[in-house]
Amino acid sequence: MLEHKDTFDTLLRVTSEPNNHEVQLFERGQEYIQKLSKIPGIEMIAIVNSLSMYATHKDSDIDLFIITKPGMIWFVRFFCTLILWKNWVWRKWEDIASNFCLSFFITTDALGLSKIAIENDIYLYYWIYYMKPIFIKNDTYYRFLESNTWVKIDENQKMENEKYKINVSDKNWNKRIEFYKKINQFIRYFLLPKTMGSQIKLWNPEWVIISDMILKFHDQDRRKKIRDTILENNFDK
Repeated sequence: MLEHKDTFDTLLRVTSEPNNHEVQLFERGQEYIQKLSKIPGIEMIAIVNSLSMYATHKDSDIDLFIITKPGMIWFVRFFCTLILWKNWVWRKWEDIASNFCLSFFITTDALGLSKIAIENDIYLYYWIYYMKPIFIKNDTYYRFLESNTWVKIDENQKMENEKYKINVSDKNWNKRIEFYKKINQFIRYFLLPKTMGSQIKLWNPEWVIISDMILKFHDQDRRKKIRDTILENNFDK
């Protein structure tokens, strides 16, 4: 995968340093991730996709990747959406620029992402490679990397990825976690039918995943197109 890095970076216009607009987006991300970090059950919140790669445009949103405790994924998704919606920063319809996209949640039981990779998944490789963890509990980012050793990240890149981490009060919700898990089941009961209905409207695309360990809502998946374009360019050389 690393052999294709130059081609990947060129294709997606990845740069080594964030521009002024991206610095502002990271600051905005840190501000609202600090609010989200108070939700019980969250183990990590990272910025991913174009912003993490320093490859944004003026209308880019802020994509979040969230890891939760087992049995808490529906609870976390609901309250993340509620907080961002109440603050008018949740991405919806055409209101995209600088707002937050909540399209990918996993639990700590599903840290290894190779199981959802396509063949020669160059995009997923660099999606992980450039991921910027903003809030981390219980060494979850490092546990995530240990579960994805097929992605080779050098120390310089790790330092670059971690420079946006924020320090927040680590309130311990473990004493009430079983109570929150019951609320999770209640939320799941009401939201699962609606969520499955949305998947059916999209003709059940393989890149939409709905389970108690993974919620992935990318209604468009460019991974095959990006992979094929990169491989063709490299073979031409």
